[in-house]
Amino acid sequence: SMSAGYTTGEKYQAVEAQAQDLLKHFEDLRARFSGLIDADIGAYQAYSAAAKLPKQTEAEKAARKQAIAQAMELATQVPERMVAAALEGLELAAKLAPICHPNLVSDAAVAGYALEAAARGAGIQVLANLKGPAGGTRAAERRKEVRAQLAACRRLCAQIETESVKALKLPDDT
Repeated sequence: SMSAGYTTGEKYQAVEAQAQDLLKHFEDLRARFSGLIDADIGAYQAYSAAAKLPKQTEAEKAARKQAIAQAMELATQVPERMVAAALEGLELAAKLAPICHPNLVSDAAVAGYALEAAARGAGIQVLANLKGPAGGTRAAERRKEVRAQLAACRRLCAQIETESVKALKLPDDT
């Protein structure tokens, strides 16, 4: 956001509108991530509550099993949305890196690293939650999708780093 916000003025007139548009998207994404953090906390709380349900009778066991399955689905959907949001953020940062103020291009790279880390962290949660029969009938498809998104995140992060290093005009020894 900061890198986009400071890509203004006469020197950046040709890309200022694009940078300001990216800034709006980054701010929306930040709000979405905040909501996803809260949703992830709620998903864990739902799973924890379901796991503590009584399991003495067959009816209690069935109710507990259903509650755990619902909580696991929520605990999988939230990190899936996190991976998608991180990928979106990386796509935005990849658009920003080549045009942003060179004094702030390293911040665009840092955003790329943070977004990739967020995607990888959420992605491993998805893969863990979808293992075995707990993942349901679409588990393999969902795992494949997350792996593809993670691969795209890695590529975009590398692209952002390359653009940032190029813009920084670092000597060859770095």
